[in-house]
Amino acid sequence: MVMGVPMRQAILQSGSLYLSPPLPESRAEAVVTKIEDCLSLKGSPGLRDASVEDILKAQAELGIVSLFLQMEPGLENWHERLGHAARLLIGDCEYESSIWRNGIEALTAQTICQSFDLLGDESASLKALYGIVLDRQTSCKNGALDLLTDVRFTLATESIVKSWRDAQRQVFRYLVDEANPWQPSSRAHHTVDLPLLFGSFDLSFNPAASKVSAMMSQKWIDFIAGSDPWNPTDYFAFGPLGRSMVVSEDEFTARRRKRHRDAINRIGAHRVDEVWKSLAIGNMSFDN
Repeated sequence: MVMGVPMRQAILQSGSLYLSPPLPESRAEAVVTKIEDCLSLKGSPGLRDASVEDILKAQAELGIVSLFLQMEPGLENWHERLGHAARLLIGDCEYESSIWRNGIEALTAQTICQSFDLLGDESASLKALYGIVLDRQTSCKNGALDLLTDVRFTLATESIVKSWRDAQRQVFRYLVDEANPWQPSSRAHHTVDLPLLFGSFDLSFNPAASKVSAMMSQKWIDFIAGSDPWNPTDYFAFGPLGRSMVVSEDEFTARRRKRHRDAINRIGAHRVDEVWKSLAIGNMSFDN
């Protein structure tokens, strides 16, 4: 959409450019230099000639688990550009920050507190909301994971929804709150919406998940066919416990920590993003 590709409608799942925004060329050069230095120390040829195996080993040693888009003219001011689509289906999962769980759980409460302290005088209010207390390890880790979800997923999704509604374009906002069918204790984690949507796995052992899967598939088909899957002014929730329904503003507030998002907006999302970076960078893993 940002690049202005002609399209009638679009679906955004499992994140947006807010999750991994384009970065300047200097950042890309810094990453390349780090990898080349690591390869050089091991006697490997330069990055262009090194084997894939050596490059992957270097990335693992350096803690580089993901890469990013490099800023280019077509991506400038990306957060202000809606593209040509007239309709958008967009949403998030309740526990998007699951991809940082292992990394965050390895941190100490002191380290997490120090990340929040980057806000200076504003840190106390945000700490109170997220349960960041120095002598409560579990509360700190849960709060850090909540902030990671709120900043780059929920807040980002709501920002996109607002931009579309302000432009009087149709946008359909959904919530995925149905837990992982195979391990419900994992909650509605990042990308669990994909197996639920496509229904490629046998979910007969979990009737609740089967119901959600069938409903998601039908709603996506409705949207793709040009129909309204629900009223564009509403929020539609898939789960938990097999129930799919339009939810009220109050219920949406409870499901997606509106008080916390309001506090982030008051402080300034760009400032809180520094806390996000301090917690997130180097701590993501797809082994969660």
